[in-house]
Formats: sequence, C-alpha cells, structure tokens
Amino acid sequence: MDFRDDPPQPASLIQAGAGLTGAIATALLQTSLDCMIVIDQNNLVVEWNPAAEQVFSYSRQDTLGRNLSTLIIPPAFREGHERGMRRYLTTRIPRIANRVKVFAQRRNGDTFPCEIAFHPLEFSGSTFFAAVLRDISEQIRTEEVLRESEERYRTIFDQAALGIAHVSVKGHWERVNQTLCHILGYTHEDLLALTYPDVTHQDDLEQVKEHAELLLSDGVHTSCIQHRFVRRDQSVVWVKVTSSVMRKASGEAQSFIAMVEDITEIQRAEEELRLAAEDLERRVEARTADLTNLSAQLQTQVLELEQRNRETRLLGEMSDMLQACLTISEVEQVVAQHASELFPGVGGALYAFESSRTVLQETISWNGGSSSSSVFVPVECWGLRRGRPFSALGEEGLHCRHSSASHSTLCVPMLAQGETVGLLHLEAGSAAPLTRRQERLAQTVAETAALAIVNLRLRESLRQQSIRDPLTGLYNRRYLEESFERELHRAQRSDDPIAVIMLDIDHFKHFNDSHGHEAGDELLRALGQLLSGCIRAEDVACRYGGEEFAMVFPGMTLDQATRWADQLRHTVESTQFASRGEALEQVSVSLGVAAFPQHGRHLADLIRAADAALYRAKREGRNRVITADGASR
Repeated sequence: MDFRDDPPQPASLIQAGAGLTGAIATALLQTSLDCMIVIDQNNLVVEWNPAAEQVFSYSRQDTLGRNLSTLIIPPAFREGHERGMRRYLTTRIPRIANRVKVFAQRRNGDTFPCEIAFHPLEFSGSTFFAAVLRDISEQIRTEEVLRESEERYRTIFDQAALGIAHVSVKGHWERVNQTLCHILGYTHEDLLALTYPDVTHQDDLEQVKEHAELLLSDGVHTSCIQHRFVRRDQSVVWVKVTSSVMRKASGEAQSFIAMVEDITEIQRAEEELRLAAEDLERRVEARTADLTNLSAQLQTQVLELEQRNRETRLLGEMSDMLQACLTISEVEQVVAQHASELFPGVGGALYAFESSRTVLQETISWNGGSSSSSVFVPVECWGLRRGRPFSALGEEGLHCRHSSASHSTLCVPMLAQGETVGLLHLEAGSAAPLTRRQERLAQTVAETAALAIVNLRLRESLRQQSIRDPLTGLYNRRYLEESFERELHRAQRSDDPIAVIMLDIDHFKHFNDSHGHEAGDELLRALGQLLSGCIRAEDVACRYGGEEFAMVFPGMTLDQATRWADQLRHTVESTQFASRGEALEQVSVSLGVAAFPQHGRHLADLIRAADAALYRAKREGRNRVITADGASR
C-alpha cells in the first residue's frame, strides 16, 4: 500500500501518535546509555538523564536550573561553548551538525574525552539545545594500545635482519619477510607458492619433519634446528631456524613462526678454519694467506651487510610514507626522494599511462635521470613488452627506443595485482652495467610503488561506492547532504538561488505488482540514466529512497526549476520503457519544487517543502509539477 495516497487521518489518531512519540522520547531519555542533556538559551540545564548522572556524578536535581558551563565544561572551553550558543541564537546556523570529539569535566574536576552531538530545538517559541554525549576514554586507550602493538609487530617483521615466516602446520608458507626471500633467492610471490619441504635439502627432510613433530607435541614451546635450504638458483644455504608454535585458544596448533638466520658464511668460515688448522704444521705461509683472504672476505661481507641494512631502512621508510600518501602525485614524490638515496649517482624517472593507456608520460625524475623521451608508446620499451625488467648495456645489444643508447639503463614495469600502472626507469652515468643487487632493489621499489598506486585507486573506487546508489548509479542520500552543505555556503556568499526537486514515480507499487520487482528495478535504473543525461555537471541527482528521487540545482531559480521539471515530466511520459526487450506500460512522474532561500535555508527544510508539493501533486491527480508556492504545471 502507498500511504502517500491515503486521505488525512482523524485528529484523534494524530493526537494518539503525538502521545506515543512523547512516551518513546521519555523512554529513550531514561534508558539511553549515552548522556542526554537539554539546556535552554540561557545555558541552564532543563533535562539530565540517568546516564549523565552516572558519568558526571551529578544527580538530576543537582543540575536542573544550573549553568552547564560550570557543571561539565572545562574552563578552557567554556567561552567557546557560550560563544557558539550566542552565534546560533544570532544566525540560527548550528556549529555542530555531527558528532565531534571534545573534553568534558566530571564533578571531581577530572577531564575526559568524549563524543558529543549538539542540536538546537525550537519548542513553544523558545530555543533549547539537546546534547548527546558519550565517554570514549576507554575506547581511545584501547585503540592506542592496539595501534602501538600492531605497529611494533609489523616493524619487527618487515625490517628484521633475520628471515621471519609464518608456516602452516602442513608446511605451507603463509607469510614471509623480504629478508627470508633474499636468503632463499625467491620473490615474495614465488616463495608463497611453495612449501617448507619444497626448499629444504633432500638429506635434511627427515630431520625437519622430526623437529616439527617435536614442536607440535605438548610441553615444547620453542626449538632450534640447523639445516640446509636449496635456493632458487640451486645453491645450498645453511640456516639456523628457531621455531615456536602459535596455538588457538583451544590449544590446537594453528601455525609455526620461524626465525631464520643465514649461517652459510659461518659454516664456510668454520670449515676453512678447520682445514687451515690441519695444514698448520705443514704450510704456515698458506695458512697466513688463507687468513688474510678470509679477513678480506669478511670485510667485504660487512660492507655489503651495512649497505643492505641501509637499503632495508630506506625501503621501510618509503613503505611507511607510501601508506600515508593521499594522492598518486604524493606517491611519485616519495618514490623519487627515496630512489635518489637508494641509487646514488644513478638517474631515474617514473612514467605513468595516460587515460587512453596508449602513451606513457614522464611524471617525475631524480638525479638528472630523465630519459631522452618524456613521452613514448609502450611498444618502444622492451620491459613493458615483456612484462618484466629489461637492462641494456649502452650501445651493445638491444636497447629501448625511449632511452639513451650511450648509457647503461634498466626499465622495470610497475606491476601490482596483475595490472601495469607505469614504468620505473634507471640510467647510469656511464656504460657500466647496473648490478644484479641494484636490479633486485629497483624491482622492489617498483612493486612497492605500484601497490601503493593500486591501493589509492581502490580507495577512490570504494569512496565512489560509498556515495553511489548501486541500482541507479545516481548519488545516494549521504552524498546529497554533504554536497548541499558546500553549495549552501557558496550560495550564501554569492547570494545565488538553489532549487530542490523531489520526484516520485506514479503508481510504482502497482507497476511492481503487475510486472515484477525485476521490471521495477529496470525502470528505476532507466530513470536514473535518464536523469543523469538531463542534468548539468554542477547539478546533483540522487535516489532518495524507494521510487523517490531528489535533485539539487545550484544557481537555478524556482521558475527555471519548475520549467525544467515540467520538461522532464513530458520526457518521462513520452519515453517507452522496456523489460527484457518487451515494452512496458507508459510511466508518469509527479514532481515537487522548492527553492532557497524562500522555502528554507537548510536542506531538511527544502526537502520538506518540495516533498509537501510532491504529495499535493499526487493528491491532485499525479503526472504534474507543483511548487512549494502552490503553482501547478
């Protein structure tokens, strides 16, 4: 049943409804877990619910008739509160429309954080203010503890100098850090596709199995084992693995956590020292040479380790910064800043696809690393053609047409979640090739930057989903309210009009009953497309609810909006809608029109005025346009 088509109800029912509303309000006031406080325009308390008594330690009788500022508002904020009340009484524009976080004061003088929503009320010719307040002290403490705990764990996991992994009880890698990937020579994705036994030396499999069974038995929490892994290049690496079991609350084993230390060099050094000791009596000179050579190797390894730690630190800093970026431009700036430090003396640039994805444009460069072409097509880059890094050694062999042939260059496609979002280009100052370590580091930078870009795009996509009606593609009610506030401020500054139109499909319930809900959805979708094609870029059309639509027209007068609404009514009436290829019965709409400022200075007032005009159009026969002034078309 469409209640809007029913005749007005008897006065007795209206009075009964008002009484019920009052009873509900009283019950909410008494049982609400939130503090509910009402003050008059002199800042004196007129209502104080039980929740407020518990939070502030004042009884209701203690507060009635007393000044709210001296009761619960800390001294530093009292003037701001009273100034806001005076501003509202002068301008009638509320300062607090949604919940905000503030500080309040208990009876004993303690201050605490809270959320408050403040709303003006007009009753019997007087102005009151209703405040709904919630103590969020415990929530803030809990959130801070959780955030610090998560941050500590993530930092330890990602930046640890040791390899760290989560391994399922069946041996599958569930999570691995970059250090472990480096130890085993696999990319993050390739390693996750394997199991622990897949990379374990065949001669050590039984030992590893016994170690796992020991950990799974009751009473053993942590255990250490030394064994060999087989790297991706089939070389063998010795590791020291310290493992423990993570268990569910029930005690059932959930997974292993393993700390992996590369001890290959230690094993090799021990072996060399053993051989040197055996030969000490016979070949003193050879022993001295061996020790000298070993010292040089260790020094080189120390230097490499220091360089690796520096790169790990810079990558961690870059990752943290990328997570805080709000735009792709910020992502590019963060990458350029850290790449200039990760690749000292090596120029570089980032390239991004234009909207057509047929051309790449240079977006940023560092260390003088702009290639010879700032714009090029994807086929000019071997890296983009192959979908993987491509290095060129100056004039020798192949090189990309977009880069200099006299320098050693590296092109790394920026891939994330199966999508190529751009290109990282490095260019050495001479024909000397970039090292394999630099190539791996460049690939890590490209992957991290690409993931940040894809995440930003996903965040924007989710934002669009949050403000769009999924059926019609129009904006939803939330976006209408947000955008109207912006237009209202603009209109107040420039003294421009704003028109609001409410539209309702006539006899939509009958249409649904006759043709089914699927046809009804197709009609709503088609009408949404029709509205999108009729409005201007600055106008906002939204699905307000059910078969009802609301539209806001900045800069449009009441007369202009009325003519536009009548044209739309004719367009809908003359449009042949169809479902599954079959023509449906003709559809008409009724529209109500209101305008700012003559019918209200707030969205709720304008919607109410336009809705009342819409109901009148329904009562007077439908398929017509009526303004809030009563004019009809």
